[in-house]
Amino acid sequence: MTESAASGVLVTRPAGQATAFGEQLQAAGFSPLYLPTLAIAATDPTVAGAALRAALPCDFAVFISANAVQHALPAITAAGGLSPNCGVIAVGPASAQALQAAGFPNLLLPEGRFDSEGLLGLPVLQDVAGKRVVIFRGEGGRTLLAETLAARGADVRALVCYRRVAAGDPVQLAAWLAQDAIAVVTATSRAGLHALMALAGPLAAQLKALPLAVLSPALAEYALQAGFSGPLMAADQARDADLVTAVTRLHGTLAVDR
Repeated sequence: MTESAASGVLVTRPAGQATAFGEQLQAAGFSPLYLPTLAIAATDPTVAGAALRAALPCDFAVFISANAVQHALPAITAAGGLSPNCGVIAVGPASAQALQAAGFPNLLLPEGRFDSEGLLGLPVLQDVAGKRVVIFRGEGGRTLLAETLAARGADVRALVCYRRVAAGDPVQLAAWLAQDAIAVVTATSRAGLHALMALAGPLAAQLKALPLAVLSPALAEYALQAGFSGPLMAADQARDADLVTAVTRLHGTLAVDR
C-alpha cells in the first residue's frame, strides 16, 4: 500500500457540504476521497408552508440539521414566521449557526450530544404535555425524537422540508476499493451510509470490512446492525473537528496494528 493510499479517507457528504470537512482532513495529513452518496433536494415550499400554517402557533420549533434550517426558511416565510414565544431549538452547532445567520439569535441546543438523544435530554423538552412541537426535518430518518415527545404528551408535527436523493459514482468507488485506496470510510447520516452500501453493490462486503468513522454513537449502532465488521469509531460530538479526531485515532490504531 502506498503512502497516499494509506491516508485516503472516503468523504460521503453531499456535494457542497464536504469541502470544509475535507480541508480539515487535509490539515490533519489525510487525503480526502470525495464521493457524495446523497444529494439534497427541497420539497415544495408551498406545500410545506401550508402544513406549517396548520401547525402554528407552536411552543417549540426543532431543527434536526443545517439542511433542515436552509430548506425550512421558505416555508416559515410563507407561513408568516414563527411566534416570538416559540422556543427555537437546534440539534447542534451547525444548525445553530445557520439559524443565527437567518435571524434567530435566541436558541437552545444540547450541551454534550448533538443528536435526537441530546435533544431529548434538554430540560425544556421534559415536561411537554399539551405543548405543540414542530420538528423541521428531512424525508425518512429516525423517528425517536417525535415518538418520545409524543409519549411525553406533546402534540408533535413533523414538517418534511427536504429529501435525500441517491447520488455517487459506483465506478469510482469500485476503483478505489480495487486499488486499496481507502484507509478509512466516514459517514455522517444513516441515509448516507445506506446509500453508500447500495452504491457498492456486489462490493458491499469489502466496503463493510473497512475501518469506519461516524458522526454519532447512534450511527455507530446502525452501522453495526447493517453489518459493518471493521474497526469502528464514533466522534465524541457531532462536529467536523470531532469526526476528524475520530479518523485520526482510528488511523493511528490501524498503524500500530500494522
